[in-house]
Amino acid sequence: MRSVGSAKGAGKSSNGSGDREGPRKPPASSTLQATNVMKYLVGDALASAIIGKGGAVIAHIRTSCNAKLGLTDKGDVFPSTECRVLTAQANSEEELNEVTSQILEKLAELVKSVGPAEACGSDADLKMRVLVPRGAVGGIIGKGGAAIKELRESSSAKISIGDAVGSGPGAEQVVAVSGTEEALKTVLTEVNHQIQLLSTEPWYSNWGSSTVKANTSSLLSTPLGFTATNPGVATMMNVAQGMPQYVMEDSRGFALSCVVPNRLVGGLIGRGGQGTKEVQLLTGTKIGIREIPDDPENRSLNIAGPLANTCAAYMLMMKRYLDSEAQSSGGGAAR
Repeated sequence: MRSVGSAKGAGKSSNGSGDREGPRKPPASSTLQATNVMKYLVGDALASAIIGKGGAVIAHIRTSCNAKLGLTDKGDVFPSTECRVLTAQANSEEELNEVTSQILEKLAELVKSVGPAEACGSDADLKMRVLVPRGAVGGIIGKGGAAIKELRESSSAKISIGDAVGSGPGAEQVVAVSGTEEALKTVLTEVNHQIQLLSTEPWYSNWGSSTVKANTSSLLSTPLGFTATNPGVATMMNVAQGMPQYVMEDSRGFALSCVVPNRLVGGLIGRGGQGTKEVQLLTGTKIGIREIPDDPENRSLNIAGPLANTCAAYMLMMKRYLDSEAQSSGGGAAR
């Protein structure tokens, strides 16, 4: 494979540069007590959309909703997911409902701009997950499952509840919801209500201020096949950590290109383009595969975005390349 890399010309801004929150501004009101809390699970692409370029979007949500918003660091994800935890704190249940509404608007915009993907769903079937303390789950389900059945019927949304992580009433459970934007609003409004009914419980403040995190090194090693002793990974991390901030956050973005055989393009893209769409959502990059003039045997794979995101997308696409190559030769997915 022939590959090249370059910085994109000035004036072509990159979406990924929005992963910087910028200076945190206090909410408009000086009376914020943050007695009510909601926690959302967001992938990297949705996190970038919520933060916005230079932190503009998240600053607007904080001010307009009179809320505090905090996002775990990139790589600090909730166990058994690839999602960061976005915690919203506000004076009232209503202000948190407005935070939810604005987050769902960003989710819908993201899906429309990038297309359907497993993490975010499709235009007519959006997907959102929130963390709920175990003490509130009973209220969501209701006696004999009556409450959740009624909520499913009234909203036409699909709702599932995962097992608890931890112990006690503050143990986290993932509530996953899928449906239209309006359906998600209906369900999450009720979820928020059930959580805030417990805001005076002695364990609540500890739940609201803490976040369970996965062992991120093992999470990354599983899909990509890296090990802690892989010298290439150590070199990559050392180089990345030594990069000046202006390099990693250059607003023009960067581009990587390589030549791939025509016969492997189907495996790279995935059925209905699902493969490249998922990589784009996960990394916040743009990926294109184009024909090469006078070269019917090969095509050009192009990835553009912030430097670190572009490199991450390239690695994910190379895994798809190797898996596709192995499958085309009858050997199954590469290990």
